[in-house]
Amino acid sequence: MITSQTTQTNPNQTTQTSQLVLSIPTAIEKPSTWMRDGYSPTEIVLAIAILTSLTIGGIASVIVAIAGLVRTLVPQQQEDKSKIP
Repeated sequence: MITSQTTQTNPNQTTQTSQLVLSIPTAIEKPSTWMRDGYSPTEIVLAIAILTSLTIGGIASVIVAIAGLVRTLVPQQQEDKSKIP
């Protein structure tokens, strides 16, 4: 006994595929806006970094100047004390 199996196909049947595309909102600002208004987070961070480095550099130069002054004056004062009879 021979059995056959047949599959019927519908010629009108179509397959549709869909693709899901996620759009991620970007946090990029338009340069013209922040350049005009001056409130860009990047610009603020850079300004703080520059001001901090200038402040630290200024404080360091004052410390170096005071240290140099002390090195210059202390030996001179000790020399003056040794000359007093």
